[in-house]
Amino acid sequence: MTALDLSQLEDRLQVMGLWLVRALETKPKSFTHSGKVGKVKSRDLLEFCTHMFTLLDAGIPLIQALENLSKESPNLQLRTTLRTVFQQVEAGTTLHVAMMQHPKIFSSQMTNLVQAGEEGSTLADTFKELERYLDWSDQILSDIRQATIYPCIVSVAVSGLLILLFTFVIPQFIPVLQDLNVPLPLITVVVIGVSDFLVDNWYIWMPILIIMPLTWWVGQKHIIGFASWRDRKLIQLPILGELLKMLALSKFAQNFSVLYRAGIPVLQCLQLCRGLVGNQIMANALQDVERRVAEGSTINESLRHHQVFPPMMIQMISVGEATGTLSKTLMNVASYYNREIPRRVKRIFSIFEPIITLGLIGIVGIVALALFLPMMSLMSAL
Repeated sequence: MTALDLSQLEDRLQVMGLWLVRALETKPKSFTHSGKVGKVKSRDLLEFCTHMFTLLDAGIPLIQALENLSKESPNLQLRTTLRTVFQQVEAGTTLHVAMMQHPKIFSSQMTNLVQAGEEGSTLADTFKELERYLDWSDQILSDIRQATIYPCIVSVAVSGLLILLFTFVIPQFIPVLQDLNVPLPLITVVVIGVSDFLVDNWYIWMPILIIMPLTWWVGQKHIIGFASWRDRKLIQLPILGELLKMLALSKFAQNFSVLYRAGIPVLQCLQLCRGLVGNQIMANALQDVERRVAEGSTINESLRHHQVFPPMMIQMISVGEATGTLSKTLMNVASYYNREIPRRVKRIFSIFEPIITLGLIGIVGIVALALFLPMMSLMSAL
């Protein structure tokens, strides 16, 4: 049996009722012909699910399928993990229990779906469902990156340009403008004042620029309530906030549908969805919804107590509960958001890009006017 460390090996053997007698510790070499060493990404899991569905659907036994993939996976860490999973399943452990021993690789949602597939004798269909889900998850992640990373990069670039202009470029022209001995226009006085403030007080604003992102990173990991405050402010942003809210709603509908269709109980579906929506405000709302459903309320009645869920979604879920087609209804909701989100992203960029361009032109134009107007006044006087 292989494991990432000695304690993990001991734990796995104890689960099988065995005791560790001797172990050999080795370190795999990276970037060799045997495969790549690194974090197991969603694309690696997508390939794993695709191959598992293909092999199981072709009638190949589970143990043989796991053995084949434990030898052929291009990711060395995933290959090592699959080798351990194969050995545990070969020893009599169920697949989902073996996968639960690796929570950093196989999420709780994935292991719960596999458990439902094993209990319902639909394991091949489960891996097909996981393949579709992981593919959808990659697409949503791409939409999130497109919606958030680009504006952040542009904002950083614009901020850098402004700092460069007012701290390095404009100070070079200030002595020249002062030597002209002409009345300076208001726009020139303002630009020089801003430049002098930034140059003279660099020890104030520069640490702030460094501390703000550091505070953001530390706050979301270690400060209780910071994530809720952050997500509340993000969804209140104009234009971008509505898009982030739609992304969270799409994750909720898609994950709930996949879990519910696999036969997982409603309360467990809600519990798993809390960690999958990517928004703390919605996660807190789902926690309250889970409590209300456990007390006997319907899902749609519980959702109505939270404004983060739109009336359209609540109404469709109400129809799905009444007609017994909740899984299909949730998938229709997810499909709506999956179609609407790319349109919304393109629409935002079609507005955002010209605004940024015009803003840069305006800033550079103002600075240029502030520098050349005194010179033009001098030329006119001569």
